[in-house]
Amino acid sequence: MQVKFDTFEMVEEFNCTLEKLFHAFVDPATKRAWYADGSHSATHDTEHYSLDARVGEREIFHFTLNEKTPVPGLKIQMQSEYIARIDRELLVQQSRMTSGGKHLSISNETFEFATRNGKSLVKLTQQGTYLEGADGPELRRRGFQLLFTNLRQFIRG
Repeated sequence: MQVKFDTFEMVEEFNCTLEKLFHAFVDPATKRAWYADGSHSATHDTEHYSLDARVGEREIFHFTLNEKTPVPGLKIQMQSEYIARIDRELLVQQSRMTSGGKHLSISNETFEFATRNGKSLVKLTQQGTYLEGADGPELRRRGFQLLFTNLRQFIRG
């Protein structure tokens, strides 16, 4: 089995309050709107989405890729557990992506929130382990870039 490891950081700026940015990560309806059902949802059908961003609780996202992807019909299950939370400052989660009962990737994601020059920032540090059949580090980076673009459009920031 081939295993890949990767760590990357991204810092994104938003034209909104820190409270609004943090809320977009922890409120179930808001996060579903930009994350699970955002503009990238043209490539999948959401089967289930739930979020409880309290420490020890989970975010669960199940979806099926459609014909606009290289693997239409592939069912993906993502589950994250919240490890640490400081409101408007920090979220740490451990995430697993599986398909057909097979683990594809395991990652730790740290989101740090701050303000600078009147703008709100989120810094993502992602440490990933990609197993056989996983999307891999390059696609994961692009995925987060797309998600942050979706979030920026959603909050108009």
